[in-house]
Amino acid sequence: MLRRLSIALFSLMLSALLFHVQLADALVVRGDDFLIQNRLQAASDHYARALWFDASSASAADRYMFVALQRRSPEQIRSAIQVADAFLSARGFDSSILFDRAMCYLRLKKYRAALMDFRRAAYTTRDPQVFVFAGWTAKRAGRRAEAVGLWRAALRLRSHYLPAAAALAELQR
Repeated sequence: MLRRLSIALFSLMLSALLFHVQLADALVVRGDDFLIQNRLQAASDHYARALWFDASSASAADRYMFVALQRRSPEQIRSAIQVADAFLSARGFDSSILFDRAMCYLRLKKYRAALMDFRRAAYTTRDPQVFVFAGWTAKRAGRRAEAVGLWRAALRLRSHYLPAAAALAELQR
């Protein structure tokens, strides 16, 4: 009896070791089900478990941070920043995780930290929308000239990008 139990436990541990990525993906899918049901705590728990199985899961980290932003709790947002820090340290650059971390910093009113992440994501992705976010964050950080430069960069990428043009027009009022 004890031998069978030992073999079963060993098999489970070996399976978890071999299929940790698949287990993490399954937990993300289950977390998504909870997210759709607006059960944010359950979703967050599943994404955290997915990260435990696979710390390099971009989808788990991204969704964990999204849920933290939805919950608007400073404690949850700080936890999301820690998840982003760990992810970026282990896996390197990822523009969506960098953008999410910037949004978390923005929610905590840490404008300089948010600006650094938005700026890095903007220049890497060349996405006008990210340049606009970076511009507004620069303005909030008291860097008006940099905000103008970031909005102009968005317009260089897409000449009639309305959010960037509106930001520049608002600044002139």
